[in-house]
Amino acid sequence: MTREKCPPYYRYWGKAREAEDHPTILCHLLPFHALDVAAVAAVWWDSSAHLRQSFMHDVDIPAEQYRAWVLFFIALHDLGKIDLRFQLKAAEVWRRLNPIFFAAKLPSRTQSKQYYHGVAGVFWYGYDRTPVDNAPFDQFAEPKSDDGPKLELDWMAAVGGHHGHVVAYNNMTAHMSDFLLKGQAAQQDAIARQALVDDLAALFLSPVGLTADDVPPPVSLMLAGFCCICDWLGSQESFPFCDDNSLTLNDYFQQRVHGEAQQACSPLLERPYQYQGVGVLLPDGKIPRQLQTLVDRLPVKSGLTVVEAPTGSGKTEMALALAWRLLSQGEADSIIFALPTQASANAMFARVEKLASQLFSAPNLVLAHGNASFNKLFTEIKQRPQRQLQGDEEATVQCAEWFHSRKRALLGQIGICTVDQVLVSVLPVKHRFVRQFGIGRSVLIIDEVHAYSTYMYGLLSAVLSAQKAAGGSAILLSATLPEYQRQALAHAWQSTLLPCRDYPLVSWTDSHDNLAFTLPEHDMPPDITLHAEVLPMADMLPNDELIERLLAAAQQGAQVAVICNLVDVAQGLYERLKERLNEQNEIEIQLFHARFTFNDRQVKEQAAIGTFGSEGDRSKGRILVSSQVIEQSIDVDFDWIITQLCPVDLLFQRLGRLHRHQRQYRPAAFSTPHFTVLVPDRSDFGVHGLIYSNSLVMWRTWQRLAALDGEPIRFPAAYRDWIEPIYQQDPTGDEPDWILQAYEKFNEEQYVKTSLAHFILRKAEEEAIPDEDENLRAVTRDGEMSLSIVPFVPLANGQRQLLNGVNYDESPDYLKMEIRITNTVNAPDSWKKYLNAPYDDDGCIWLAGVLCDGQFTGSTVTYNAQTGLKRVQKQ
Repeated sequence: MTREKCPPYYRYWGKAREAEDHPTILCHLLPFHALDVAAVAAVWWDSSAHLRQSFMHDVDIPAEQYRAWVLFFIALHDLGKIDLRFQLKAAEVWRRLNPIFFAAKLPSRTQSKQYYHGVAGVFWYGYDRTPVDNAPFDQFAEPKSDDGPKLELDWMAAVGGHHGHVVAYNNMTAHMSDFLLKGQAAQQDAIARQALVDDLAALFLSPVGLTADDVPPPVSLMLAGFCCICDWLGSQESFPFCDDNSLTLNDYFQQRVHGEAQQACSPLLERPYQYQGVGVLLPDGKIPRQLQTLVDRLPVKSGLTVVEAPTGSGKTEMALALAWRLLSQGEADSIIFALPTQASANAMFARVEKLASQLFSAPNLVLAHGNASFNKLFTEIKQRPQRQLQGDEEATVQCAEWFHSRKRALLGQIGICTVDQVLVSVLPVKHRFVRQFGIGRSVLIIDEVHAYSTYMYGLLSAVLSAQKAAGGSAILLSATLPEYQRQALAHAWQSTLLPCRDYPLVSWTDSHDNLAFTLPEHDMPPDITLHAEVLPMADMLPNDELIERLLAAAQQGAQVAVICNLVDVAQGLYERLKERLNEQNEIEIQLFHARFTFNDRQVKEQAAIGTFGSEGDRSKGRILVSSQVIEQSIDVDFDWIITQLCPVDLLFQRLGRLHRHQRQYRPAAFSTPHFTVLVPDRSDFGVHGLIYSNSLVMWRTWQRLAALDGEPIRFPAAYRDWIEPIYQQDPTGDEPDWILQAYEKFNEEQYVKTSLAHFILRKAEEEAIPDEDENLRAVTRDGEMSLSIVPFVPLANGQRQLLNGVNYDESPDYLKMEIRITNTVNAPDSWKKYLNAPYDDDGCIWLAGVLCDGQFTGSTVTYNAQTGLKRVQKQ
């Protein structure tokens, strides 16, 4: 048909390109792009039972009608492009489509540039469908009841937010004049928009007995993410441009559903193997033990599972097996495993990589955190699809190129990430709803759930609430979870957990049923008896006598860890130990903490795991001096642990690295586990109180240790017998005044952090900041922000040489980001008052200094690969 006789929306482009790129087909017509995206949605919807369940679990209408509403509104996601201001962004293409259009005055370039079609589409959908009376916008902006057009505009707001931020229609009243366009162009646009709405309704709604005037059901919070991802998939080059106005909407839609949409969805539709039991995930010859025996007793439906069990008891395999059961029953499509730190995420990624092919035939396995692109294993996995295209079929675990984007990192079959990546889903960050969608379709596993601050707990509660609303599942893992935290997490699921003192314990709820699963006697973890050596020390630092004992133990072949609360303390102790060794002494001493450049930290982390891990060389004694980085999710094993006093849950985490594995050989003097706790020699926690500000918990831990008087600590009973009374929130009356005063200050700080979490969650409804690493750290880890410092040596020509010898300014532009990140070292935020250096555009501080014999010296800091970054204390 001629352009003049075809439906009016055929005169609008949806995607355009320059004439020199393709002189014959300059555009992809708007209705065709709309149907590309709807076709992807249709294929995905029809292929995923869990996706349908997520959208409809609280909705009581026929499934085919809900599907029709989803496809109808997703096809309208670009309705705002039917506006002259948008069309003039590719003015030549628009003129070719509208050769007979005349207008006395076209919108200005500024008007065109400032026009945002996503938000505008929400406005136009309501405005065009409102009777043209006085102030028509007010009539649909605030409907009198829920049976008015409010619900349909909620749907439009969700699909209209596909460029990063969902704006509720009732927030547009103050900006009505920004949308309105008068004259012939406005009239033509309105006619075309209404025609498209009518014809899409005929295509999707009419076959199931609906019209566009019917009231849709409540909108799912999953819709914004689903539409956005379908838009990305439907915008790939595999969907060819088409400007053939002789094609009907139905013919075009059917072609795409049976063609390009199938291919586009394939990376997301990998189905799991049928569940074959937790034993499949265990090393050859191993049988399920302890917690792992409970997997098959748990309900196979969406809900919240809280797992409390000792470190080393098999929680990881238990959680993966439970997730596998849920996947194989269509209760989820993927798995997301979140951990507290990058180091623990890297370690878990390596573990899961060995198991992933047991769950899926060709899973896309993704690592998601700020430095994931520098993980060697992840880099190798990302290259596998290319090698397979070249005929090398060696690997089944892969990461297809489509998942390499940070926004899509949680959309693979298995995602390993830091908890920040999960928290972002409820924060004011662009495209947060994409992460929210990825989480909602997954079994969300969060390890070390006790390890987060009050602020982060506020965000985590919002994540769990959203997961429940999406009909999803969550599995929370901890060895040391106080009852009040346990119930707070359940409250986010609109439920409570059965109170139970048994340990280990697996609790489950779906807000209707509350179940508790305990181990039979024969599956209980073996009782472990530990004798604590409690030593009062000045500043909780080892004295000379303890250092001599430490060195003697290593000489006898013992693997010893000294765990410090602060990096500065760990650095100082490391240097003291090195000074005590003469040239003939062969004792190996390692230092591990977070204040190294990325390159050096990778070396330190791998050295610690390689030496003290399950496959480590134990032919001679060694010493590891570490900060708290060793206490979470890193698989290392020691004969003797010396630790500074810390809260009881973290103390038990540290002790979980003691005799962690069965060994054929340990030095005779350490055939039973040894641990020593250094406590204050006076009534003051000093700088340690800055790290652990809950003075009441610190004091109670100290008093409980002091009261042992030679009696052992018995595990696993101690997890309940110690943690519950120590974490009791109200003072008991026997605390000294200095503890009560500090505890009052602590509670005030927690109130502020809780309020801040609530405030920033509300901001998520109003604005969206760019999805960048600096922003993510700023909104997910209140009070834990660190400075990013790039030490460099100024060259004579004004260029900068980094610590690894690379001239940054002469490096290729495409490598500069990687070079900068791998040469960056993090420092406490409090250090900024000592640093006289500006921030660059990426939020990094470039710090000049001199380099001599591997030692960098700046005006206020020093750095070397052995001890890391240190602040110079002025005399």
